[in-house]
Amino acid sequence: MKTKTIQRPDGTKIVYDEFGDRQHQSLFLLHGNGGSARYFRPQITQYAQYFHVIAIDTRGHGRSSNTQRQITFDDMVADIEAIRQTEQIETLYILGYSDGANIGIKYATLYPKRVTRLVLNAPNLSKKGVYQVLWWFDRTAQFLMRLLAPINHYAKRRYKQLHVMSEPLNISRRDLERISAPTLLVIGRFDLVKKRHIERIAAILPHAEVMIIPRGGHFVTYTNPKKFSALVLPFLQQGEEHEKV
Repeated sequence: MKTKTIQRPDGTKIVYDEFGDRQHQSLFLLHGNGGSARYFRPQITQYAQYFHVIAIDTRGHGRSSNTQRQITFDDMVADIEAIRQTEQIETLYILGYSDGANIGIKYATLYPKRVTRLVLNAPNLSKKGVYQVLWWFDRTAQFLMRLLAPINHYAKRRYKQLHVMSEPLNISRRDLERISAPTLLVIGRFDLVKKRHIERIAAILPHAEVMIIPRGGHFVTYTNPKKFSALVLPFLQQGEEHEKV
């Protein structure tokens, strides 16, 4: 493993870990809100056998900083593109979880020629895509962190992270139609993201399929990482086989 850092024009430092052989197809791992690259640590060994893995601490998360007043999806997408350019990677696969899936799909709409395969675990393009309990929790947590922010560094940082969950992705139907990469949408049977929301996204994307994990919830990548990686690896490897033909 190599740990690397890039500095963005606004002074923000983005930290990421690199695994595997650079001769292999690059796979970017994007964690969810409040997480870090460590979220994928139990799965990375499996992915690194076949891919050049880049596990990112997104802006304002983990070891990465954020110099802006708020964290935005646009800034996080720009950070990913900066890493791609720094590493001189032509095309990439993305595996994103929750907010990481939202970042991944946003990146794919802006850079459709760069993304050649997508695994999106529990993305939500709007508040209607998730059950209300999540937004109740989000608003309550934001309120508490906002109260504590002036006197507690962690609370201030967490408040900025949670604010991202309230930010609209601003992705249109036409944006989704531009994503030509084969896409696997994954949710747990007991996920916080609604099944019909995932199915609607899949119906718009040109090359998408849906996977429902029978006993899984929203945190299936964390609660059963080996099962999750075993389920999504065949889809990722299909891209490798296609490129060899």
